[in-house]
Amino acid sequence: MMQYEVTKEKSAEHLRQAIHHMSMQDAAFHPVSYAVWYEYSSGEHARLIDEVNALIEKEKKLNEKSTAHVFNKHIAGIDTDHAKKLVERFSQVVTEMRSSTEKTGLQTSEYSKTLDAWSNEIQQQEPQLALQLDSLLSETLMMTNSLNHLQGKLSSSLEEVDALKNEMIKARQEALQDGLTGLMNRKGFDVALHDCLQQHIVDTSLIIADIDYFKKVNDSYGHLFGDKVIQAVASIFKTVAGNSYTAARYGGEEFVLLLPNTQLETAREIAEQIRHKVAAINIKNTITQHMISNITISLGVAAYQPGEQPEDLFSRADQALYTAKANGRNRVTQSSEALVAA
Repeated sequence: MMQYEVTKEKSAEHLRQAIHHMSMQDAAFHPVSYAVWYEYSSGEHARLIDEVNALIEKEKKLNEKSTAHVFNKHIAGIDTDHAKKLVERFSQVVTEMRSSTEKTGLQTSEYSKTLDAWSNEIQQQEPQLALQLDSLLSETLMMTNSLNHLQGKLSSSLEEVDALKNEMIKARQEALQDGLTGLMNRKGFDVALHDCLQQHIVDTSLIIADIDYFKKVNDSYGHLFGDKVIQAVASIFKTVAGNSYTAARYGGEEFVLLLPNTQLETAREIAEQIRHKVAAINIKNTITQHMISNITISLGVAAYQPGEQPEDLFSRADQALYTAKANGRNRVTQSSEALVAA
């Protein structure tokens, strides 16, 4: 895991180097490019550095496509804590730089006013000295204008940092979401299950479900119809999950539902609700115009046992699902029944 335990001065240097690298590429100055080149400049991400170097050797410069490729491969999927640290570091450095220039700008402005006042006072008495003060005043005004310009650039950078933060949040959400159903995907669910058990939430239960004879559905009606079936089942899981539970498409025609603060018997009742709702599905076959209603689902249910690992809970629920399918499908089996059957 990449870390950012570095000093303010080192962070500022990373940012300076990142901006230098960005200026030499074909990609525009935007949050995604910032992230790639800050990572590169930090020297902490060996795989990203190797890939960027290989791309530069091949393409000479990174364009929008290659920059996005590096971002999606090496940054979009990073853990939440790291993404947060990266964005916070950008924001902190730029904010401190802007604060320093604002302070310097105020001091320079006051200095300019003092010089102007002195110049007016001695204009009549010491013309030569007044000319020197006018020259110094002119240079001070130029410095003030430069600082004002820099402040504007830094303000723009802060806006891009905010945009980067939103891009990372969006990218992470997409990385953990199933494209077909909108449910959480396998990776997202594994993280949710691990986090739930790490919090020692009591009475956590797990449901694993599998659409019965799904291969036959695909073979009989086509993959587009199969996708409609998956989406219809996913909609049921999403509705049942609400704001209390976590539903995911775990792969293919397999779904999972994590139920914290839910005892085994309650989880079984919820599984039965899902089974009945799926059995009531009616989907029109757009080719034959017939309504298809013979969709069923099998479900396995298990409750967390103190001290077990996430994979142990999942394995017991999966074994219960296997027993449900072996005993005729379109049924719910809980882990204790699966052990008896075994």
